[in-house]
Amino acid sequence: MDDFEQELKISFLDEALQSASEVENYFLELEHNPNDDENINRIFRHVHNLKGSARAVGFEEFAAFTHQFENFILKVKSKEIKPNSKVVSILLKGNDQIVVMITGLKTDMNARFEFSTLLEEMKNYKESNASEQTVEVLADQFSNPIESQSDLSPEELLANYEKEEAEKAAQAAALENTPTIAVHNTPAPVAAPSHAKGATEETLRVGLNKIELLINSIGEMVILQGVLRETVNDSDNLFLKKTVHQLRKVGKEIQDISMSLRMVAIKPTFQKMQRIVRDTSQSLGKEIQLDLIGEETEIDKTVLEKINDPLVHLIRNAVDHGVESPEKRLAAQKSKHGTIKLSAMNVAGKMVVEIKDDGGGMDPERLRKKAVEKGLIKANNTLSDKDALKLIFAPGFSIAEKVTDVSGRGVGMDVVRTNISDLGGEIQIDSVVGKGTTFKIILPLTLAIVESMVVTYSGNKFVLPLSMMLETLSPNKNMIQKNTDLGETLMLRGDNLPMVRLGDFFGIKSTIPTEDMIAMVVSVGQSTSVAILVDDILGQYEVVVKQLSPELEGIKGVSGTTILGDGKPALIIDPIELVKR
Repeated sequence: MDDFEQELKISFLDEALQSASEVENYFLELEHNPNDDENINRIFRHVHNLKGSARAVGFEEFAAFTHQFENFILKVKSKEIKPNSKVVSILLKGNDQIVVMITGLKTDMNARFEFSTLLEEMKNYKESNASEQTVEVLADQFSNPIESQSDLSPEELLANYEKEEAEKAAQAAALENTPTIAVHNTPAPVAAPSHAKGATEETLRVGLNKIELLINSIGEMVILQGVLRETVNDSDNLFLKKTVHQLRKVGKEIQDISMSLRMVAIKPTFQKMQRIVRDTSQSLGKEIQLDLIGEETEIDKTVLEKINDPLVHLIRNAVDHGVESPEKRLAAQKSKHGTIKLSAMNVAGKMVVEIKDDGGGMDPERLRKKAVEKGLIKANNTLSDKDALKLIFAPGFSIAEKVTDVSGRGVGMDVVRTNISDLGGEIQIDSVVGKGTTFKIILPLTLAIVESMVVTYSGNKFVLPLSMMLETLSPNKNMIQKNTDLGETLMLRGDNLPMVRLGDFFGIKSTIPTEDMIAMVVSVGQSTSVAILVDDILGQYEVVVKQLSPELEGIKGVSGTTILGDGKPALIIDPIELVKR
């Protein structure tokens, strides 16, 4: 295989994988709107184009499978079979098989696959009121006559397919005559909305590694700008100061543009949840609809990849524990159809994702009792309702009456919170018994460059993310309380906040009296704050996050390092993990 052929195949597989992920939503939509002919046509074109493009680049087995899959879709298109729930399940399996084949071919371009069982399922699905004549007419228009070949081995199927393709090569068959250029385009183009006006924006495929190199270079530029800014502060040259100011402005624009290259729409991830809700609700005998809001909201690709698993777990929990069975919902005078709303929005430089269900909600008292049974809290422990809801994040905690394939083992919610915390985010819960539960995930839009406060402690510089900062103040003697159980606390507007010195975590002593230090009130969880004492605040800066060196990895409370304007490194503090220590 020469380099050009390999490049064509890689390009086809990349675009086909993206297309297969996007088109899954069309199959799901078919279940809700079975008479939407345009949607069925989109599905047919998707598989048909996949077949033609796969054939063009030499993936014969892939083309053979999509040929048979296309025939099954043709039965739906011709109204021979109705797109009911069972048919949609078969269609989804077919799309899953396409994804499996694409993934396998990306690893090994000579990989072989077994799909005879799925073809048998397609072959055996028939309805008594079928119109065979209509199918044959459409088959002549779009492909070869439909044949029952699913009892053949993949090798025999491939041989038959190659024979069929050779026989019809000479026919006025326009749909089969896919030009080589199609390999460079999306193999399953999505039809543009009828209201679209003007030409579509041109795009250019760029490798992620190139974008990462660009981001790193921009990061180095930000560091050098900080060094230059520190130097100019001591200069009386007004022209130099003005030039540096303009350079900073242009640098900020370049930084924003480069960061936007990492931003991707959350839509594909949200649409995957449609399938999860469908499959999970069917296995549990529930009727649940998923509403998606804010699908076009953009977020850093790295952040998006890391929130996929937490989202899956929260959605499955909403289906299993949140929404009741149809019988219970009817008994509670609710509609038997449950609803889950999954939304995303940008709020004050943060990504906010909400998972809201209209189920039975969580009973704080029941959670307290379960926590006492498991020995997580003492019987005389008085928790507020909000704190009781947080108990679900304890490792091994579960209120499920029985263990199922979906959930009930008490594994997952603690991992959800940990994964979100690792991203510098937080998760909040609001639940009303009988009304439903809402999980709110608050995340940074990007992880590469963050707004931070640079502080000092005994001559050492540290960086704290601005996103976790609530306020800063200089405490007076009356605000500092001595508490035998909690140690020193900060009395702030009637609340006693735990108070710790930043240097205590790193074995650093400070000679500055407590009342002369600065208290930085930071959020370390839902409705939980801590006052961290520092010697001084140097200012607010954008810092470039660097990974920790191997010898520093694993230190709780330190999320990374950065280079400051003076050219020296500083640790980036993670207040949540620091307080856990």
